Amino acid sequence: MNKKNIPVVNVGISLLILIFMTLSLLTFSVLSLENAVADRRLSRKMAEHTSNYYAAVSRVQEQLAEQMRTVADEGLSAGTQFSFAQEVSDGQQLVVTVRLTDDRTGGENADTEETPAYTVTQWQLMSAEDWEADRSLNVYQGE
Repeated sequence: MNKKNIPVVNVGISLLILIFMTLSLLTFSVLSLENAVADRRLSRKMAEHTSNYYAAVSRVQEQLAEQMRTVADEGLSAGTQFSFAQEVSDGQQLVVTVRLTDDRTGGENADTEETPAYTVTQWQLMSAEDWEADRSLNVYQGE
């Protein structure tokens, strides 16, 4: 009787390759899921920051319009500067500086006759807190 011997080594190697491939795919899928969750979290933070930024821009524009009405009533001269600051988020603020101009064609709002013309000289996001360097060093002094 002839018995056909099936090599056990070939079955074992193919099983090991299958297990390795399955673990590799599982690892890559978990990493992809983690990356997607981190991207979603970052997108939400950026959307919140963007909406806070544009809310601060709107408040600055309202302050600027009110200031220009006051300037029109008082008749201030060209070259006068005004600064506005609005909080965007914790530790960050929008700082806007405008300068009155006497030229109706060169200003930001030159098309209106009842308000004076102005030029924006600064429009910047700045830190609301002063930065302090950490000068403490944990150095071993001995016993």
